Amino acid sequence: MQRPSSSRKASSQRQTADEEPSAAPAVQEQANLAPLRVAPAAGRSMEAKLPEDVYMDQIIQKLQLLNYERDFCRRKKPYRNSLTPSYFAVQQGAGANEQFFYFTSLAAWLLQLSGTNIPTPKEFDDPNATLHALLQAMRSLGFANPSYPPTKLSSAHGKEVCAMLDGLLDVTIERKGVVIRKPVYGIERLEEDTAEDDIEDDGADIATMAVQDAADESEEDEAAWGRQSMLVTSPTTAKAAEPAPEKQLLVATVDPMQWKLEVERVAPKLRITLAADMRDWRQHLEAAHSNSQLLGSSWPEARAALERLVGEVGASVEKIDSRERQLNSQFEGLLGQYQDTRQQLVAAQEQYNRTTEQISERNNELHRLAVALDDAMQQLDNKGSNLSDASPLVRLKAAMSSLKTELRQMELRIGVVSHNLISLSLRDKQAALKDAARKQQGARDAGITQLY
Repeated sequence: MQRPSSSRKASSQRQTADEEPSAAPAVQEQANLAPLRVAPAAGRSMEAKLPEDVYMDQIIQKLQLLNYERDFCRRKKPYRNSLTPSYFAVQQGAGANEQFFYFTSLAAWLLQLSGTNIPTPKEFDDPNATLHALLQAMRSLGFANPSYPPTKLSSAHGKEVCAMLDGLLDVTIERKGVVIRKPVYGIERLEEDTAEDDIEDDGADIATMAVQDAADESEEDEAAWGRQSMLVTSPTTAKAAEPAPEKQLLVATVDPMQWKLEVERVAPKLRITLAADMRDWRQHLEAAHSNSQLLGSSWPEARAALERLVGEVGASVEKIDSRERQLNSQFEGLLGQYQDTRQQLVAAQEQYNRTTEQISERNNELHRLAVALDDAMQQLDNKGSNLSDASPLVRLKAAMSSLKTELRQMELRIGVVSHNLISLSLRDKQAALKDAARKQQGARDAGITQLY
């Protein structure tokens, strides 16, 4: 067997690989968290550069550093639910209003933790005013104006919303003093990882050796085991070179015969069996042959059972026929009476149906007559009320009195206007007479001057 040499090679490879430490980062307040991206101190940006799911993973991890489940979700009743990995990545169905309120409340809480004096938004506040206040507060923290319009944030989901929350979390973590340190890799953990890798290599070697022929390799394995055990147990070799405890080679102390028995016991369980592919014609043919043989072997017994079943069913059918004929002969009179009664019942049912139809017709006619009677009574009542009502005469008298009053006023106005017209016409006549007299006087004066 090649077991000791392969384990030594694997252990040496693991030792060289484990000399380069790599582990999850340790955080001052919370350990074993994924590495977090911290924004620079100035010139912060709200531009979306990553997919939504990556942003949401970072947001949830950073919120856990700030104990947001205790300080934000459980701050007051009703309690808020914790964020899911897709809450701000996609729209949450019919809860768009609730999603926007969660987003603005979380952003305001982060701004308050960063030292910004901003009021907590209410559920029914104006969305545009709330977003304007949040962006104004973020500009006071050193954030640049985004290239996208603020209406992108009103949907409360998408890359822009996630990028804004991620930038706010970076500022909050920086101002809260959370320090992200380099990982510390200990020797004990290195030894535990080495032991786990040895166990995995043992399983892989057993699976590999189970595939090979154990009988052909047994003698060579025993010889190799003997040589290696001699080299390991030699005192001169042990004194010549003693490596560090964590770099020592693994020494096999298993009896070769016990190893061989264990391999023979485990090998059948580690064999790989391929699932049958029914699309292969060879497997189709083999399956058809095996099914044919199975049917040929089971057909005699099935045929005998079917023949017995046929005989039993035939006998039962004959018994049922004879019993039916006997019952028909015994109850022939009763059957006749039943048929007569059945016919009478059918006739009575038909008569009942006709009567029911006639009754329904009469009821419909009665309803129509009642409606017509109500209409006639209403018309009579209206006519009687109109005949006994004197309000039209009163209205007529009032109209006549108002007409008389208007006529008197019109006559007075006509008299005034006619008086004005007569006075004007008299004034015009007098003026015309004066003009004519003046002209005659002028003509006389002119004639007298001509005589002289």
